[in-house]
Amino acid sequence: MKTTTWAVIVPLCVASLVTGLIDSLVTPWGLFRHYWVVAKLVLTALATIVLLAHTQPIGLLAHAASRAALRTGDLHSVRVQLLVDAAAALFVLLVATALAIYKPRGMTRYGWSRRPQRTTSKWPIMPAA
Repeated sequence: MKTTTWAVIVPLCVASLVTGLIDSLVTPWGLFRHYWVVAKLVLTALATIVLLAHTQPIGLLAHAASRAALRTGDLHSVRVQLLVDAAAALFVLLVATALAIYKPRGMTRYGWSRRPQRTTSKWPIMPAA
Protein backbone atom coordinates (compact mmCIF):
# COMPACT_ATOMS: atom_id res chain seq x y z
CA MET A 1 0.00 0.00 0.00
CA LYS A 2 2.74 2.43 0.90
CA THR A 3 4.70 1.76 -2.28
CA THR A 4 1.61 2.10 -4.45
CA THR A 5 0.68 5.34 -2.73
CA TRP A 6 4.07 7.00 -3.17
CA ALA A 7 4.99 5.50 -6.56
CA VAL A 8 1.61 5.73 -8.32
CA ILE A 9 -1.14 7.66 -6.57
CA VAL A 10 0.80 10.72 -5.37
CA PRO A 11 2.65 11.26 -8.69
CA LEU A 12 -0.61 10.90 -10.66
CA CYS A 13 -2.36 13.35 -8.35
CA VAL A 14 0.43 15.91 -8.78
CA ALA A 15 0.46 15.27 -12.54
CA SER A 16 -3.29 15.92 -12.62
CA LEU A 17 -2.78 19.27 -10.94
CA VAL A 18 0.11 20.26 -13.20
CA THR A 19 -1.55 19.17 -16.47
CA GLY A 20 -4.76 20.92 -15.44
CA LEU A 21 -2.85 24.15 -14.92
CA ILE A 22 -1.03 23.79 -18.24
CA ASP A 23 -4.23 22.94 -20.13
CA SER A 24 -6.07 25.90 -18.66
CA LEU A 25 -3.27 28.26 -19.64
CA VAL A 26 -2.99 27.09 -23.27
CA THR A 27 -6.67 26.59 -24.11
CA PRO A 28 -9.38 29.19 -24.70
CA TRP A 29 -11.04 28.23 -21.40
CA GLY A 30 -8.35 30.04 -19.42
CA LEU A 31 -7.44 29.59 -15.78
CA PHE A 32 -9.71 32.16 -14.15
CA ARG A 33 -12.24 32.89 -16.89
CA HIS A 34 -14.92 30.32 -16.03
CA TYR A 35 -16.23 29.23 -12.65
CA TRP A 36 -16.09 25.54 -13.53
CA VAL A 37 -12.36 25.74 -14.29
CA VAL A 38 -11.72 27.50 -10.99
CA ALA A 39 -13.84 24.88 -9.17
CA LYS A 40 -11.83 22.05 -10.76
CA LEU A 41 -8.58 23.78 -9.83
CA VAL A 42 -9.68 24.19 -6.20
CA LEU A 43 -10.96 20.59 -6.02
CA THR A 44 -7.75 19.18 -7.46
CA ALA A 45 -5.51 21.31 -5.23
CA LEU A 46 -7.48 20.36 -2.12
CA ALA A 47 -7.47 16.69 -3.10
CA THR A 48 -3.69 16.81 -3.54
CA ILE A 49 -3.18 18.46 -0.15
CA VAL A 50 -5.51 16.00 1.58
CA LEU A 51 -3.82 13.05 -0.11
CA LEU A 52 -0.40 14.20 1.06
CA ALA A 53 -1.74 14.73 4.58
CA HIS A 54 -3.31 11.27 4.69
CA THR A 55 -0.38 9.22 3.47
CA GLN A 56 0.70 8.69 7.09
CA PRO A 57 -2.29 6.43 7.97
CA ILE A 58 -1.61 4.42 4.82
CA GLY A 59 1.99 3.90 5.91
CA LEU A 60 0.86 2.98 9.43
CA LEU A 61 -1.57 0.36 8.18
CA ALA A 62 0.94 -1.00 5.66
CA HIS A 63 3.57 -1.32 8.38
CA ALA A 64 1.15 -3.11 10.73
CA ALA A 65 0.05 -5.47 7.95
CA SER A 66 3.63 -6.33 7.06
CA ARG A 67 4.46 -7.32 10.65
CA ALA A 68 1.54 -9.73 11.14
CA ALA A 69 -1.92 -10.59 9.87
CA LEU A 70 -4.43 -7.97 10.97
CA ARG A 71 -7.38 -9.06 13.03
CA THR A 72 -10.83 -7.51 12.81
CA GLY A 73 -10.33 -5.04 15.67
CA ASP A 74 -6.76 -3.99 14.86
CA LEU A 75 -6.40 -0.36 13.82
CA HIS A 76 -10.14 -0.01 13.32
CA SER A 77 -10.09 3.81 13.34
CA VAL A 78 -7.32 3.92 10.73
CA ARG A 79 -9.23 1.51 8.50
CA VAL A 80 -12.39 3.61 8.79
CA GLN A 81 -10.41 6.77 8.05
CA LEU A 82 -8.95 5.21 4.89
CA LEU A 83 -12.42 4.12 3.79
CA VAL A 84 -13.84 7.61 4.30
CA ASP A 85 -10.84 9.14 2.49
CA ALA A 86 -11.32 6.81 -0.48
CA ALA A 87 -15.04 7.63 -0.66
CA ALA A 88 -14.30 11.37 -0.51
CA ALA A 89 -11.66 11.02 -3.23
CA LEU A 90 -14.12 9.15 -5.44
CA PHE A 91 -16.70 11.91 -4.91
CA VAL A 92 -14.15 14.61 -5.84
CA LEU A 93 -13.24 12.69 -9.01
CA LEU A 94 -16.90 12.36 -9.99
CA VAL A 95 -17.56 16.08 -9.43
CA ALA A 96 -14.45 17.07 -11.41
CA THR A 97 -15.47 14.74 -14.24
CA ALA A 98 -19.01 16.14 -14.28
CA LEU A 99 -17.64 19.71 -14.42
CA ALA A 100 -15.33 18.78 -17.29
CA ILE A 101 -18.12 17.16 -19.29
CA TYR A 102 -20.99 19.58 -18.73
CA LYS A 103 -19.00 22.85 -18.44
CA PRO A 104 -21.66 24.91 -16.65
CA ARG A 105 -22.14 28.44 -17.87
CA GLY A 106 -20.85 31.37 -15.92
CA MET A 107 -17.82 33.54 -16.28
CA THR A 108 -15.84 35.13 -13.51
CA ARG A 109 -15.32 38.89 -13.34
CA TYR A 110 -11.88 38.34 -14.79
CA GLY A 111 -13.41 36.36 -17.65
CA TRP A 112 -15.91 39.10 -18.40
CA SER A 113 -13.18 41.74 -18.45
CA ARG A 114 -10.98 39.66 -20.78
CA ARG A 115 -13.60 38.52 -23.29
CA PRO A 116 -13.25 39.86 -26.83
CA GLN A 117 -15.37 42.94 -27.33
CA ARG A 118 -17.65 42.97 -30.34
CA THR A 119 -17.76 46.28 -32.11
CA THR A 120 -21.02 47.22 -33.68
CA SER A 121 -21.31 50.19 -35.92
CA LYS A 122 -24.07 52.69 -35.38
CA TRP A 123 -24.63 52.75 -39.13
CA PRO A 124 -25.10 49.40 -40.84
CA ILE A 125 -23.12 48.84 -44.00
CA MET A 126 -25.48 48.55 -46.92
CA PRO A 127 -24.47 46.49 -49.93
CA ALA A 128 -24.01 48.40 -53.18
CA ALA A 129 -26.91 48.19 -55.55
